[in-house]
Amino acid sequence: MTPSKTIDLEFVTIQIQEHFVISTIAEGVTIDDAKLNKMFEIFTLYYKHRPFVSIANRTYDYTVNPNLLSTRRHPELIALAVVCYNKATKDIALFEQEFYTGTYKIFETLNDAKNWSAQFLEEYLKKAGL
Repeated sequence: MTPSKTIDLEFVTIQIQEHFVISTIAEGVTIDDAKLNKMFEIFTLYYKHRPFVSIANRTYDYTVNPNLLSTRRHPELIALAVVCYNKATKDIALFEQEFYTGTYKIFETLNDAKNWSAQFLEEYLKKAGL
């Protein structure tokens, strides 16, 4: 499946799909409150009043302020999938998972994350009666 829309910001490339977003954050970036706000603006533009899953495609090494994981979440975000391509990024994702209070799942391939996201959203919508 090709992305329906790709948005390039200075620090991230965001692929907007119908029911999920794929974010590939650039090498060496630290995700802070200001950067997260910019991402949330895009999420709101495309997913206002629609639940979605965010897939973090960890192709590059970057840092997320772990406090943001416990205190900030987009209101329509129902789950976070993280794709890790090596042990180091998986270890970081496992550490970050401790701070996240919602559904957070780690994958080894982007395809697996996409498939899980579609299934998770379908189950979520059924439970919500939507």
